[in-house]
Amino acid sequence: MQIKTLFIILFSVPCINIYAQVGIGTSAPKAALDIQSVKQGILIPRMTAVQAEAINSPSQGELIYSISSNGTIINNVGFWYYDGTVWRPFGASLQPINTLYNSNGTLASDRTVTMGGKNLSYDSDKMILLAANQRIGIGETLPKKTLDVNGNVRVRNLTAGNVVATSDGTLSIGAKVPYGTVKESLRTTDHNGWYKLDGRAVNTLSPAVQANASALGITGSLINANNLLLRQGSTMSTGGNSNITLVKANLPNYTMTGTTSESGLHTHSMTGSGSNFTDFGTSGGNASVFRAGRGTNAGNVNTSLVNVADHVHTGSIASGGNGTAFSIIPQTMAYTYFIYLGQ
Repeated sequence: MQIKTLFIILFSVPCINIYAQVGIGTSAPKAALDIQSVKQGILIPRMTAVQAEAINSPSQGELIYSISSNGTIINNVGFWYYDGTVWRPFGASLQPINTLYNSNGTLASDRTVTMGGKNLSYDSDKMILLAANQRIGIGETLPKKTLDVNGNVRVRNLTAGNVVATSDGTLSIGAKVPYGTVKESLRTTDHNGWYKLDGRAVNTLSPAVQANASALGITGSLINANNLLLRQGSTMSTGGNSNITLVKANLPNYTMTGTTSESGLHTHSMTGSGSNFTDFGTSGGNASVFRAGRGTNAGNVNTSLVNVADHVHTGSIASGGNGTAFSIIPQTMAYTYFIYLGQ
């Protein structure tokens, strides 16, 4: 059927010379097939990319025109040829044409993507560039700021420490808190410019930290804050005790009272008008002497004192204590004090 069609074409064209060369539209062909026309071109077989890739054992140099771009390899509309191994776009030295979607590559010069007011998205939730209001969203499809990051941000190539913004917007390392700030923490070692107040010598620290400490008036050693509580007062001064012993002056001002034993021996003295009586013995008045004027009367005499007479009894009452000091520290939770001196 194909041979018959070819004979019909050849004999229906008056300007064909049957030689080693075939001319169509010319009587003097200059190639094996020379087609000349000022009104029409020639049609290379047209098919979809899928149909072209389905050709069984294509020959090297085979040419087709792809009318679609949905193939695995043939991904553009246009002329494609088979190089003996793979389909290549016509006129290209490599296959396929390198694009952002199918291959890596190197820019030969600067490139500009003109978005024309359109937005550019990388997936629906990865990254978006909004052309109209000039915003970039990372993990955020509706960025509210020029750069809106929904997640953690990491800044590289900065020394460890606190990141701050300088006056021109540059990120750098700086003191996030003033030098000399003291904090309590459950951490136990130096960290990020914070130094434990453990009484160490200042000259064991780095030169920059020594300078910051000196500017605060800290020389010699850091304060040893072990078992100390913070208080308002003279800066960097320490003092106080963790316990106290009461002395007499600490007791309330009141009189302690008590009574003596009922059977205790004691002495009463009495002075009368022109005479005196002394009881040297028992409470019954035995072995007493009574004198009046120049006479003396000795013997057993029973005497009695007026029960309303003023007199004093002395006695002692033991406290029962032994002077043990008691703690003045309330219930506490232990932690560590740090001072910020930078890095």
